[in-house]
Amino acid sequence: MLPDSDLTLLLTDGYTLQYDWAGVGVQDVTISTHQIGELVLTSGRIIPCDPLMVPDVRYHLKKSLNPGRYPVIVSVADFQPSGDNRFACALLKISDEQTVRWEDAYINEPDPNQQASRNFYGVDAGIGCFLDWDAAEILADLVSLTVRYPEKDDFELFCDQVIAEMEKNSFGKYAGTAEWVNLPVSNKTEANLIAFSSGWGDGGYSSYWGYDAADNLTSMVTDFALFP
Repeated sequence: MLPDSDLTLLLTDGYTLQYDWAGVGVQDVTISTHQIGELVLTSGRIIPCDPLMVPDVRYHLKKSLNPGRYPVIVSVADFQPSGDNRFACALLKISDEQTVRWEDAYINEPDPNQQASRNFYGVDAGIGCFLDWDAAEILADLVSLTVRYPEKDDFELFCDQVIAEMEKNSFGKYAGTAEWVNLPVSNKTEANLIAFSSGWGDGGYSSYWGYDAADNLTSMVTDFALFP
């Protein structure tokens, strides 16, 4: 399946387009790309997900990478004259080679009765993220079965930290539309979490592997489908 968007163009600094935004009007859009950190993979298994939902380690990408540090780059769409900024996509960089084709980044399906493959994850908090399987396992263990509202367990406190830190890092003048954070999950592992605002907000967002002309991996990208 092809991506909803032309990812090659949306990852090109200076690319411009016009977008007719319902209720706002025609906007001149300029793309810029920015590295917001390095994702530390300790297991090599990647989980793209909503960071404010308890991560389920069963739903990692089927394809894995070598453990290491991988730059995370966001594509920022600047809308004028509204002044809005949104993330068009978020990329995990694997090599410097040019991407010539895209392939679905399928998610592992633990249910043997589920025949359909999927490459998307759900977002209910307007935020997506990349994290390693090891980091997801640590975060899942923060959930308490005994702590009850209005008290917060350690996972909820971590979510509060994600939100607070994201508010410190933003593109544009509007809060909550293009925020990001690079956050360690604990002192038990070097693995971290890199989170970012998800395009227009809540929804289901697909991820893709990029390949070069020699059929080697160049990247993994989540497409926020700003301009399908």
